[in-house]
Amino acid sequence: MRIGVLGSVAAWPSANGVPGSDAAPPGLRLRGLLARLALDAGRPVTTEALVDDLWGEEPPDAVGNALQSLVSRLRRALGAQLVVTVQGGYLLHLDPDAVDAVRFGRLVATAKAGDDPVVAASTLEEALELWRGPALADVRRLPFADAAAARLEEQRAVAVETRAALGRAAGDPGAGLDALSDLLAAQPLRESAAVELARGLHATGRQADALAVLDRTRERLAGELGVDPGPELARARLDVLRGTPATPVRGEPEPLRRNGLASMTSFVGRDGDVGRVRSLLGTARLVTLLGPGGAGKTRLAREIVAGLDGRTEAPVAELAPLTGPDQLTGTVLAAVGEPELLVRNRDDTPPDTTMRLLTALGDRDVVLVLDNCEHLVDDVAVLTQKMLEAAPRLRVLATSREPLGVPGEVLHPVEPLPVADAVRLFADRAAAVARGLVLDDTTEPVVTEICERLDGQPLPLELAAARLRTLSLTEIASRLDDRFRLLTSGSRTALPRHQTLRAVVDWSWDLLGEPERILLRRMGVFADGATAATVERVCGGDGGPEPADVFDLLAALVDKSLVVAVPSGGVAPTRYRLLETIRDYAAERLAEAGEQDAVVAAHASWIIGLAEEAEPHLRGADQLRWIGQLRAENGNIAVALRRAAARRDGATAHRIVAAMGWSWFIRGRYEESVTWVEQVGALPPPDIPSVAARTLAYQVLGCIARGAVEEAVGRLDEAIAAAAAAPEPRHPALQLIAPLGRAFGGDSTLLDETARSSDDPWVRAFATQVRAQLAENEGDIELQRVLVREAHQLFTATGDRFGLGMTLGSLGELEDLAGNPGAAAAAYEEAVALATELGNDDDLPQFMLQEARLAIRRGDLDRARELCENAADIAAGPFGVQTMVRSTLAEIECRTGNIPAARRHLAAAARDLGHGIAREQRQAAVAMVRHRIELAGGDREAAVAALLEAVGAAIDSHDGPVAAMVVEVAAGFVLASGDADGAGFLLGVATAQRGTLDHGNPEVVATVEGVNNALGPAAAAEAVQRGRDLPRPEGLATVRDHVRAPIREDQARLR
Repeated sequence: MRIGVLGSVAAWPSANGVPGSDAAPPGLRLRGLLARLALDAGRPVTTEALVDDLWGEEPPDAVGNALQSLVSRLRRALGAQLVVTVQGGYLLHLDPDAVDAVRFGRLVATAKAGDDPVVAASTLEEALELWRGPALADVRRLPFADAAAARLEEQRAVAVETRAALGRAAGDPGAGLDALSDLLAAQPLRESAAVELARGLHATGRQADALAVLDRTRERLAGELGVDPGPELARARLDVLRGTPATPVRGEPEPLRRNGLASMTSFVGRDGDVGRVRSLLGTARLVTLLGPGGAGKTRLAREIVAGLDGRTEAPVAELAPLTGPDQLTGTVLAAVGEPELLVRNRDDTPPDTTMRLLTALGDRDVVLVLDNCEHLVDDVAVLTQKMLEAAPRLRVLATSREPLGVPGEVLHPVEPLPVADAVRLFADRAAAVARGLVLDDTTEPVVTEICERLDGQPLPLELAAARLRTLSLTEIASRLDDRFRLLTSGSRTALPRHQTLRAVVDWSWDLLGEPERILLRRMGVFADGATAATVERVCGGDGGPEPADVFDLLAALVDKSLVVAVPSGGVAPTRYRLLETIRDYAAERLAEAGEQDAVVAAHASWIIGLAEEAEPHLRGADQLRWIGQLRAENGNIAVALRRAAARRDGATAHRIVAAMGWSWFIRGRYEESVTWVEQVGALPPPDIPSVAARTLAYQVLGCIARGAVEEAVGRLDEAIAAAAAAPEPRHPALQLIAPLGRAFGGDSTLLDETARSSDDPWVRAFATQVRAQLAENEGDIELQRVLVREAHQLFTATGDRFGLGMTLGSLGELEDLAGNPGAAAAAYEEAVALATELGNDDDLPQFMLQEARLAIRRGDLDRARELCENAADIAAGPFGVQTMVRSTLAEIECRTGNIPAARRHLAAAARDLGHGIAREQRQAAVAMVRHRIELAGGDREAAVAALLEAVGAAIDSHDGPVAAMVVEVAAGFVLASGDADGAGFLLGVATAQRGTLDHGNPEVVATVEGVNNALGPAAAAEAVQRGRDLPRPEGLATVRDHVRAPIREDQARLR
């Protein structure tokens, strides 16, 4: 596949040279999504960035769903394998060179780095031929497009100018002049284009035309902007008037100083960094590549200057070996070089080294690389400022672990490599030592784990790859917990501080003051960073820096690239985190200092305080703010629990679980909840009765969530006793455990009483909603309708979005059953929005499936498929949602006539049956779809077998609504087989199971009409009543015979 953005957005098979008329994906934002991913091909683009770039300041209400919908459509257009979901976003999984803009940039860089002007000119011609029109022409209305297009158009303009200059250098001064003329016509104030066009015209003997171009440009600058032309235009005009040759004689170029060594290995990733820094150097005179040791700053700097304009010198001053400031100026001077005339003063005394350096720089066009500045940062800053003030055409590219702090300095952070680039780098370096390594479905996940755990930092990745001489991938991954012992096999020719991972970090540690060291080692306690206020609380005092001093030290560690500041992008506070390697190093230093126990205790105390403060707010209107705070600390909460469990610190572990239990439930993190509740339940209970009781209550709820009903019953009495013994006011979980436990045992008396009389409005709302669910299962739909509406009102009053989502899902089903699709859709959409706000990735796909089923009933199969695909992307948890997603997709494909695709989806659904709770309900759903597929394929016996399986599963489920759906399908089958009376009877059985027929299902409505037409209204009503009058279990027991009857009749006829 090839992607085009240099013109209208297009995608076409790589076998074709150019896109056809149907190459553009339909829809503005769909093309925009393709273009945005293509501009970062092979690198992840975060969800937040995509939302901002596609919708700007006016995103839709359910923007997450909207983005997922676009992604699903793009996958259908390009192929699912090309649009990959990664943590926090998406990436376009293809060779970046398949994107015309990326290929264009690579060809331009290659041309600029080449020594042969003929070859470079040919390369630029190839690059310019990739353009089909204005960049991003058909998506310019989207927020990201203008800036991206402007950047691409500027690169094209520079390429056009460079092509003309290379033509002159190659002895073909007329080459590229037409393109230059077009560029100047489009940008009549572009001085550089005017200069190149004039020099080209002059070189071809058209002196008058050259002067006309320059004078016209000068007049426009004066008339439209009120400014004088720049020195290049003035110099060009003077050259034309004097008849001075526009280029040096070919073969006699002035040698330029480029003393960087040639690279011994390939350069992987960082293409965006290279382009951005080169662009910065066009406007800024000091750019500092900022990052921790091993981030690849030196290699990036060399790659940047390697592709600079051929007229620019790019000397490199290696500062890492220097041991003192007295060596600095001489080292820089040696890199820059000086004319022999500057060796001595007039009085025969040696000139001052600084003066020699400044004089040597003079008016030369130089980009000076100052590599590894951090250990001499103050002295480098002073010298850099002097050089920039004395040499007007000097630009400096510095690499450092902290800023120089010189006025006008522009910082470019060297971030960790994206996962895709990190994997490419590892594989590239691994190939040199383990030629048998192939990235496939087995090895790529292990390489990805290694890359993620090494923070995407190039040097640790290269050290790890070198270990493949003696260890397997899996062995390397398993040994990363002891990474400083593992990663010790660097290149013998590397600097000593780059030969082992420990040496890399030791270098930075040795440059710190003692207060900075104390703070850094204490920050190793955080699993995923923290806010400044939290760092002050956990790391301040107790023999270390005072809390009031912590922020300044924290800022200093950020400047030294040892702490990463992560802005929230909104009103939330900035977070400060350590890369995993630095965190492991800090933990070692913390243990060496004997502070581990105290700092771990301070961290646990902070987590307990946060969780306990948040807990009461999780059932009210302010729950999103508190959920956001808890979500931000997921990693810290988990590590606090792991430490407590490892130390058998039951008091700490129980308090965290008791405070976090409900947060896990309302965010759909059931598996996490079950895991921690079970682990902590084995620890000694605390002396706080209410905490111990809540842990027991969450154990029972966890058993129910994973389908272990018998285990839940076995623990119920202990949990109820503990809840009863807890002091007042009792937590809502403790108020509900006895009513819920008794209700699941068949006695809802206490649940009814709690729903009516609890002093806690939220408890009343929850009890009422559960009572509504019980009424649904009992077939009492009228009571269910009353209770759901009451629960909805109560949850609305409390502001609890989780409870509102539950009631809206039920209200949507009730409206759907009543044949009110508009009201049902509104309820489902609101439920989806609420689950999205909560980040509940378990409820959300279930609500989306409800929307999908409604779309099927409305005949909108494309929308239903889109909803299912989006649900499949996020479905997880213990409820087996993937089974339902796959079976629904199978139904959709069956309805479109694509039976092979339907069978594939159904097979996937059947494989998922073993995962999650409510197996019987899901088995019934899968069997009903199999029945539909077999009927469509003409195999009545297989269809009957599938329907009988569905009936058996429905009976075993003891779930009234599921039983009703199966019996309604059976009624349709029996009617189609010619037994209208039997179909009417089964409609009555279905009504008894649910309390009503499904009037929103067109197939059920058709069955009702078919029975009425065949029997007449009176006889039809009598048949329905017979089925409805039977006790519910007896009615279900008759269904199998009605389903088998048509097959028996078929067999009798054949005999």
